Amino acid sequence: MKAVPTFERTAQSLERTGETVVTTVVSARRRLDIVMLRWQARLDAPVWDRSLPWLSAVVFAVVLSLLALARYRDLGVGYELGHYVQAAYLMDMGASPVISDLGYNVFASQGAWVFWPLVWAMRVLPDVPTLLLVQSVALALGVVPIWRMARGPANLRIGGAAALMLAYALHPSVHDLNLAGFHPEALAIPALMAAYLAGHADRWRLVALLVLLVVCTRSDLGLAVAALGLVMVGEDRRTPGWSLAGFGLAWFLVMSFVVQPLLGDGNYPHLGAFAHYGDGLLGIVLGMLSDPLGLVGDLFGRAGFEKVLLLLAPVLFLPLVRPRYLAPVLPLLALYLVADVDDAGYGNPQQDVAVLAFVFIAAAYALMRIGTPGVSRILVDRRVLTVLVLTAIVFFVRDAASSPYEEPWDWGRRSPVDVARVSAATLIGEEARVSVPPEVYPLVADRQDVHVHRRSQGSLPGLDWEERFDAVVLDEMSMGWTQAEGRLFESRLILMDFRKRMGRDGVSLWIRRPGA
Repeated sequence: MKAVPTFERTAQSLERTGETVVTTVVSARRRLDIVMLRWQARLDAPVWDRSLPWLSAVVFAVVLSLLALARYRDLGVGYELGHYVQAAYLMDMGASPVISDLGYNVFASQGAWVFWPLVWAMRVLPDVPTLLLVQSVALALGVVPIWRMARGPANLRIGGAAALMLAYALHPSVHDLNLAGFHPEALAIPALMAAYLAGHADRWRLVALLVLLVVCTRSDLGLAVAALGLVMVGEDRRTPGWSLAGFGLAWFLVMSFVVQPLLGDGNYPHLGAFAHYGDGLLGIVLGMLSDPLGLVGDLFGRAGFEKVLLLLAPVLFLPLVRPRYLAPVLPLLALYLVADVDDAGYGNPQQDVAVLAFVFIAAAYALMRIGTPGVSRILVDRRVLTVLVLTAIVFFVRDAASSPYEEPWDWGRRSPVDVARVSAATLIGEEARVSVPPEVYPLVADRQDVHVHRRSQGSLPGLDWEERFDAVVLDEMSMGWTQAEGRLFESRLILMDFRKRMGRDGVSLWIRRPGA
């Protein structure tokens, strides 16, 4: 017999090895497919279809609540929380809820009438935890209508619905809003999506209740309700759709330019955000029309581009596949993009509320469009869903306020500076008129007169502080002062008959002498 050359034996051996590897890989994929199909079959059961979104909402609510409470404990939550703490205190005392830091009624700010029943709850429950928990639970409930949309009108299988639900749970805007103090409009996210679902099922009484909740969280969300009406018009629900659009627009106009000015100083309180276009409502409109290039520049500036990117990219830009579900809310987004609003530290995520709801409505239908009809459900390629989930994870890690890069596992631990801030807040009398840095504001907001001293206000106290304040908390870290600037500020306080009561770790409490 002829001997087989060594290289031929090696080639044959490698060929058999390759065939074995390919067979093993194919077998492993087949087993994985079988396992996934079995799990999908189990989860497709009606009992799981009903309970899974609610179980997910409970878990998500616990996570968001723990994060928000931990951030409050280490004084990292947004300072605007203090506005609602003071408003609740004043309303409980029977006084008008005029926020001293803003200078006008809390309801003149956004027309957030939903805050009224929350005040009743805060009479028997702790104020700050109540507000934070209500907001976290509302944000978590958003996964329920997303699941219902995916499984109902979009007719997706379990994989598509779960991927959308996970993309929402990881969306940076959701986590930023959870940690940016308290914003009543957070309650509108699940309500808007649930209103769309109720309208799709022709349950118009439920739609009316949900829409009323939406507009009572923030007056300009009347434009979001109008957008929802236009979406329904596009689905051939013309009569209720036009009714919703008319109601939403009317609510926005009446609240913004009649009710809120009456509660405030006679003007819409947010006209100042558009002051770079002109004075007054008419001047602003004419300024926009007379400088279209400037308006376009504001719309498509870097900040606006990043805002739009952060809204759409975590869901793989899927809403652009079904733009008719997103287009009606774009005018409201445009108003937010051109407004000059101070950043409270989290990128103003309260402005994302309306758009976020429409993003996920559009995303559900986008998956339906790109999927393949199956026996009873729409099948979406597993690779698309995998990329969607991976993209959501990437943007969560990169941009979310709860990102692992922010080390949330360390939240709730007070640094020496935090301990000094809490100590200063504890030493302030309950009736004292105070000026404090943003981090301390929520701790002392339950009083009649409290103001926030921001970094932009300079390194010298106003000449009227002697008459306005009884106590002042200084925080060199918060204000970003140099040592010389801090000493200059303190010397001015001494001239106004303030005396240092406490000072450590860059935080000091100054009390005005009685009778001074």
